[in-house]
Amino acid sequence: MSKILLIVLANITACFATNFTISTQNLWHYTKSYESRLDSLIQNIDTEKAEIMTFQEAWKSIGGKSLFNVFIENEELNVHYYKTNNTIIMREGLAIASTYEQVGKKLAYTLPHSKKIFGKRIMIVSKIRLSNEKEIYVINVHFSPFEDRKHERVDQLNFVIDKIRNHFSDRPVLLTGDFNQDQDDEFYRPLYDLGFRESARKDQIGCTFCSENPLTDAPFNSKLDYIFYQEEFLKLENVRKTFTENPISDHFGLRAEFSFH
Repeated sequence: MSKILLIVLANITACFATNFTISTQNLWHYTKSYESRLDSLIQNIDTEKAEIMTFQEAWKSIGGKSLFNVFIENEELNVHYYKTNNTIIMREGLAIASTYEQVGKKLAYTLPHSKKIFGKRIMIVSKIRLSNEKEIYVINVHFSPFEDRKHERVDQLNFVIDKIRNHFSDRPVLLTGDFNQDQDDEFYRPLYDLGFRESARKDQIGCTFCSENPLTDAPFNSKLDYIFYQEEFLKLENVRKTFTENPISDHFGLRAEFSFH
């Protein structure tokens, strides 16, 4: 087949491609059980990765260990990485990696209650071109942890919603990340009112921060990780948890497939 024909076919495919996959994964910024986690990642990455991937605690140790780097090393990916916390032994951040082009400026905002040392809370945004006709915004967040900081998470969610309303309402939005907040309709009501829905509720898919995960260091059964989408623009085709049999983190990930209406 001629090179010209291949280019034409690729352009036609890009114009009509409407289905895409997206995942979110907290990578747990500790090197505990690193070798077994790395082995699980290498064995399962082909089935668990997505065309768009968002990461929290995307870390690299001073010794060169990094699950995040494994995710992105074998692909021609476009990566938006924003450093959040540095220590003597570890560097970590938020990331959006995609097989699709990320166009325009890659943005980052400091969330309310962000701390300068060991507690920086950030929202990053990428505009992703899925085809010649379709562009979306992907937002990745990591909210404050711990049960007694729900008031911080409320302020952080309201900040994100304000940004979406005022700066990112001209294209469909996917909001992903570790919200550190279990399924709570009152907490997430402002997102519902804005037309967002979870790709999976807890009663459908179960927990993502779970005592059944041997890497989770406490008896929790919480759904902290989410992929929110706007029903007006996108149709959920399927969703599932990732890395459940052999975990790579104290969080299970989520992977969803969407199409346009």
